Amino acid sequence: MDIFVEQIVKRKMGPIDALVIVGVILAALVVISLPLWIPALFMLWLLLIAGACFGVYYLIGMRMWEFEYSVTNGDLTCDKIIQRRRRKRQFSIDLHAVSEIGKYDPQKFQNRRVANTYFVGTTAKGAEGDWYLQGEFEQYGPTLIVFSPSERVLEAIKPALKRSVLNEAFPRGTKRVQAGD
Repeated sequence: MDIFVEQIVKRKMGPIDALVIVGVILAALVVISLPLWIPALFMLWLLLIAGACFGVYYLIGMRMWEFEYSVTNGDLTCDKIIQRRRRKRQFSIDLHAVSEIGKYDPQKFQNRRVANTYFVGTTAKGAEGDWYLQGEFEQYGPTLIVFSPSERVLEAIKPALKRSVLNEAFPRGTKRVQAGD
C-alpha cells in the first residue's frame, strides 16, 4: 500500500522580515511625498499612490512563506509556497539515503561541513522542537535539512529509514510502521 502524507508549515516572521516591512513602508512614503518636493510630479500623484500601495502589498506579501512537506513512498519533498500563489521546489530526497535524523540542536552542527543546508521550518534558523535529517543525497551531495514535522509526517518517514538510523533516532518503543497499518 502506498504512503502519502502532507503537512503545511507557516513560517513565523523574524526580525529581518520586520526590517524589510519597515523599509518598504518608508520607501512608499517617500514615493508618495515626491510631489511635495517636485511640483512637476503633482499631476501623477494618484498614480504614485496607487503604485506605492501595490508595491507595499506585493513586497510585504513576498515575506509570507509556507512550507509543504510531502512524504510519498520513501521520498520527502519540500516546496516553498510564497504568498499562497507561487510554489518553488526546495528539495526532493530519497529517505533511504538518510544517515542521521533527530531533534535539532544548533550547537551540534557548528563544526559540521555540509554542501547544502535547508531551513524549512517555522523559523529562519531552526527552533526548539525542530528535527533534522542529514545524508548524502545523489542530487545535492552532503545535505542538512532542518524542518518542523508533525507526528504524522514522522510516522510516514520511519518506514523508509535504514534500520540503524531508525533505532538510533527512536530507541525505545519504536515500532516500524508497515504499509497498510
